[in-house]
Amino acid sequence: MSEWTEPLKIRPARVEDAKEIARIYNQGVQDRTATFDDAYVTPEERYLWLVARPDRFPVLVAQVKHTLMGWASLTPYSPRHCYDGIAELSIYIERTLRGHGVAHELMRAMQQAAKDKGFYKLVGRVIADNAPARKLCQETGWREVGLHEKHGRLAGEWHDLVLVEFLIPENLK
Repeated sequence: MSEWTEPLKIRPARVEDAKEIARIYNQGVQDRTATFDDAYVTPEERYLWLVARPDRFPVLVAQVKHTLMGWASLTPYSPRHCYDGIAELSIYIERTLRGHGVAHELMRAMQQAAKDKGFYKLVGRVIADNAPARKLCQETGWREVGLHEKHGRLAGEWHDLVLVEFLIPENLK
């Protein structure tokens, strides 16, 4: 599945990763498959984003040697205290490496990180016609639990949004 010869390493993001995190996110904006956002982020914005993150909401990166291949983050689901055990997951992969296992490794690592941080549920939102992302969710134990019809526009066309969730049974006790 992988095309690289060195081992893939998953590690916590560092502020010096901001430039590559921004670059990969901007590919997602440009490719119009992973986000409805149409604004690019700067490395400076991602730097400040990384600096301001509480420890409970990690950002993980996947790299081979010195090359960043993708990243994933947890963010609060809601500011309401009753939802403290739920986090939203986002994941972005370097466009030339999509479909080569990087997302699977990041997803599994983030699921473990969420378990270690005490979350009992992860949620996500996937643009409905993003078949690779929906397949990733299915293959890593997520389930589709809802649909927002005509939720956002890409290139002037309306798209639906699939709601997904991943339960962490060990933390449901």
